[in-house]
Amino acid sequence: MDSNLEQYVRAQLDRLPAGLRPKLPFDEHVVIIDNPHASGGRYAQYGAWAHQLYKMLGYNCEILLTSGPGDAVHLARQAADRGATLVIPCSGDGGVREAVTGLMQVPIERRPKFSVLPKGTVNVFARTLQLQVGPIPDFFHACMKQIFFARTAKVDVGRLDGEPFVCFAGFGYDATVIENVPPDEKRVFREWAFVTSAFRTLFEWGPADKRGETYVPVEMRVTAPGIGDARHEERGFFVAVGNVQEYGPAWFAFHPRARVDDGLLDVLVVTTRDKKEMVRIGADVLRQAHLRNPHVRYFQSRGPIRIESLGEPVAAHADCELAGRIQVAEICLEPAALTVVF
Repeated sequence: MDSNLEQYVRAQLDRLPAGLRPKLPFDEHVVIIDNPHASGGRYAQYGAWAHQLYKMLGYNCEILLTSGPGDAVHLARQAADRGATLVIPCSGDGGVREAVTGLMQVPIERRPKFSVLPKGTVNVFARTLQLQVGPIPDFFHACMKQIFFARTAKVDVGRLDGEPFVCFAGFGYDATVIENVPPDEKRVFREWAFVTSAFRTLFEWGPADKRGETYVPVEMRVTAPGIGDARHEERGFFVAVGNVQEYGPAWFAFHPRARVDDGLLDVLVVTTRDKKEMVRIGADVLRQAHLRNPHVRYFQSRGPIRIESLGEPVAAHADCELAGRIQVAEICLEPAALTVVF
């Protein structure tokens, strides 16, 4: 950027009333980790535009591009090693999880702050921090919140068999749904692709080449400490563990009591394998009435949470990224592990 333009912009900012000036300190070293292929490349320029905006306002900001899965892990860790104080993935929830994985490898005393520029399919973590409003990713809204509000908070990070996640993990039906989402439908229909996949997976509707993995209900046992001296042991065919309220789309608040900063994980277990009853539970979620359904068990735990398949290994995911098939899994929580800017 032209230095004269940068000096002019800084001079204009200095003339603003104190309450309207940027709250993000100008000595921050900002690193944007941009996935240009998120959402099929639909928002490919968002990272570059955000980089230009930060530079225009006078921040020390650099942008790093990912070229494939796993790159954000290494780039986030390298950014921290080079002195970054704020790391911002410009991606969907999968890229967010990768960046968090990299930062969690950095000792907490020099771990950079963290924020998000949303441009994925659903952007659950960005919506949780109110860095996205509405269904369409908006890099400008997120930048304005980061720069001119710059609120900070400590948030918890979960771990599925040691691997970090920030939103949720699931076992059984929902992981099979994610397996069965065709990439072309995900690019075009965004979160609605998961809805159509949910019905195809459950009822085996549609052409055989669109159905993907057949869903076979397998009973699981969940054991975990509760609040105080309570101890929980539940059995069911679908298990969801949440660090945030939304379980995908904004209108699907699966874990209504969850908070990203409360030091607790919210556990939901569906105890029925009846397909019509599962659809009814989904409808109850939309009405925020699912916790009253007799086939739903819900509790909070500080962990560790043990999920054990009582039959064949079941599909698992963390933050909508498939984690293979598991026979036994353990979920733990690291309270206040990251400082977020929003």
